[in-house]
Amino acid sequence: MNYTKQHAAVCGLFCPSCTIFIGTTEDPKRLERLASLFNTPVEDMRCLGCRSNTRVAYCDSCKLYSCAQKKGIDFCGECAEFPCTEIKKFQAGAAHRFDLWNFQAQIVKLGYKKWIIEMINYYSCPNCGSINSSYDDKCRKCGHTPSNQYTKKYRQKILDFQKKHHIKLKLQ
Repeated sequence: MNYTKQHAAVCGLFCPSCTIFIGTTEDPKRLERLASLFNTPVEDMRCLGCRSNTRVAYCDSCKLYSCAQKKGIDFCGECAEFPCTEIKKFQAGAAHRFDLWNFQAQIVKLGYKKWIIEMINYYSCPNCGSINSSYDDKCRKCGHTPSNQYTKKYRQKILDFQKKHHIKLKLQ
């Protein structure tokens, strides 16, 4: 797949590493499980990236995205107010967001095109090269553990976060 700015979220997340994106583009069974977990119709769970016309409701109503549009910037790290209260709340809200400050710094330093290449490497299985989400403990295609560098780096922190917040979406 050819990744573009559409796949680089204004907040600093890499959309192709999102479990919903993976479900939408490659794994319909995953998307069905997620829709069931969130009690949402499968069609409403579909997402093709932050800047696409097909976004899951959560991303479609993102305050960070609308703020960046109003300010005429592409990424939060370009804003004079970064990190603002809104992105701090966002970053603290889920285990797949631990690296946002680093990602924003990389986007500003490298540019989003080079950052995308970095993210492909960061979220790819070291064995087969498949992109995995932060919640895929094992590679979803070949079963290699860990599934990617993010999961290797943050595995225990992800598990602790989920336990503390009683989150049902567990490492697979």
